Amino acid sequence: MKSVAQSTVLPADSHARRDFLAAGAAASAALAAGIAPSVWAQAAAIRAVMPNVFMPEAARPVIAEQTGGVKVDNLPYVSPTDTLAKLMAPGGTAQYDMMITLTNFVRGPAMGERAGQEKILALDLSVISNASKISAAHKDEIITRDGKTFTLPVVWGYESVVYDASKIAPDDALTQSWNLLFADKYRGKIAWRDDAHGMIFTAALAMGIANPLTMDEKQIREVGKWLVDRKKNVRTMWTKFAEAVNLIASGEVHCMYGWIAMRAALEKQGVKAANNWPREGLPTWTQSAFIPKDSKAAATTQRVINAMLSRDFGRRLTEITEYPSTSQEVADGYSAEYRSKVGFDIADRGVKRVPFNLPMRMDLWVETWNTVKAA
Repeated sequence: MKSVAQSTVLPADSHARRDFLAAGAAASAALAAGIAPSVWAQAAAIRAVMPNVFMPEAARPVIAEQTGGVKVDNLPYVSPTDTLAKLMAPGGTAQYDMMITLTNFVRGPAMGERAGQEKILALDLSVISNASKISAAHKDEIITRDGKTFTLPVVWGYESVVYDASKIAPDDALTQSWNLLFADKYRGKIAWRDDAHGMIFTAALAMGIANPLTMDEKQIREVGKWLVDRKKNVRTMWTKFAEAVNLIASGEVHCMYGWIAMRAALEKQGVKAANNWPREGLPTWTQSAFIPKDSKAAATTQRVINAMLSRDFGRRLTEITEYPSTSQEVADGYSAEYRSKVGFDIADRGVKRVPFNLPMRMDLWVETWNTVKAA
């Protein structure tokens, strides 16, 4: 019996040829396993809604290698709120095969109030064997009900201050505090993010409030007043990734509220970028994978999730984006120096983690932030 590649003329375009060969490999693997061609055709690609950064091009071959050539088609990702809106919309549970978004957004609407109301499928951990390698620090981010597992965290991260270490000395005590974003010392060289959640959360930590999520209305208003006072030290506020990176790369500011991937992007431009480890608390989050309950490619998607939790995929994800994999196996494979840089060792060195969840009164946070901006 001839293979697909032997019996057909290959496409001339290199990308098309690569996809064609991957499809051929997937077909051969499916036939060898006794899977009918019609079933294989449905499973050759899955439709995924997730941040593109979590599926780097250089990591895609790992998915293909470990799943027999399955292709992940990334659909537009806007935000966690939009992702849940897609899932909850009429017919939404059948339009997508995999979603990855902030774990805390999934615990409510996606799971429903009780068993049987879930909008997502229970996962088969005999297929997703790499789930056993999720680190102890992230086990509590796995969403379960009645002994069944519904989501698995694949990547984690944190909010921090990103700064130019050639302009701000790493041994400056402020680099170990959220007050780096608010101090008079760096007046005019600070950038905030135009975001109510992040700025009020971190300002509260800087003020000594241990858990910003528990703030009452009076405390929220006090944080707002403090931000108005500190606003005099701010050069600008950013809204887009590229805009934020350019602020430091150009020298316009020396520090800003930032994301891990911004540090990585600045390093690629030759900037001596670093992030701080604030003693008041490091807001951390995970992004979890799950399958809408009416997906027609659920079996294939579970193999993709397993591949994303593998050592090979996790290493490429971490090294390309510097967002850490949730796999303990990935973390254990790095030097102490790299583990420290990326943040794998935050538990070992005693950094206090604060779950970066949404407050109950987000409306009040937004109202307060709008007052700060208008001041």
